Amino acid sequence: MKYFDAHAHYLDRKFNRDRHELMLDMHKNGVEYIINSTNSKDLERGLQLAKRYDFVYLSILDDGYYKENADIDKEEARIDELLEKSVARFKKLCAQNKKIVAMGEFGMDFRRTRPTPEEVRKQSFWFKKDLEASRQLGLPVVIHSGDACNYVFNLLQEADMPDYGHGKGMIHCYLGSPEMAMDYIKMGYIISVTGLVTHRSPRGKNLVEVVKRVPLESMVIETDCPYLTPVPFRDKRNDSGLLRLTVEEIAKLKKTSAKEVARITTANAKALFRII
Repeated sequence: MKYFDAHAHYLDRKFNRDRHELMLDMHKNGVEYIINSTNSKDLERGLQLAKRYDFVYLSILDDGYYKENADIDKEEARIDELLEKSVARFKKLCAQNKKIVAMGEFGMDFRRTRPTPEEVRKQSFWFKKDLEASRQLGLPVVIHSGDACNYVFNLLQEADMPDYGHGKGMIHCYLGSPEMAMDYIKMGYIISVTGLVTHRSPRGKNLVEVVKRVPLESMVIETDCPYLTPVPFRDKRNDSGLLRLTVEEIAKLKKTSAKEVARITTANAKALFRII
């Protein structure tokens, strides 16, 4: 079986000790493709990782226009100038590095802050700027939603992002309802399933219901490693070699073979990220 890890964080310090050894073992574990998520700070390291390993591709976060304490009412014109400059720089970078295949992850997150009207307005502002940068770069989006399902859904509905042939992007680490998942699919997004589907927590049980509803043709799988490790290795470091456990669980829920789940989700991810 061939697995496609649609979202990973291999620049995380938890991999510093044995990153290279893990990468050398990926093919032995059936892992054929990995999308590594990289921010601007770690961009050079991300590019080097993709250059060293032919099966590693990149999802980048272009945040050169982001100003943490900006007065978004007074500084929007200046932020737009920075966005244009940043997009121009990244367009050149993407032209030179064909392994950059997506923009993200980005979105909204209320896990550590309350969704006050002002906080919602601020996060919505930056989310819209990230969507605009993605549109200009011509890259499918990797969307993050941390306890912000309705806010993210509504903004994506308003944004009407471009479809790149097999979707507009993926909803990373999906945690919303089964009904919202189906609405996302109608909007042109792919649902990404993690090792949480093996957990028996409330979120894990919800994801089970999502997987039962979502067609395999609208699904990709990811580790989000080093996080969200599947059972029976929960609470230990995750890596792409454990994708098989997520695939096996999805196969049980969909009443099909693990081989079929791996085949379809790999084809979906290759199509979404335009990997030949």
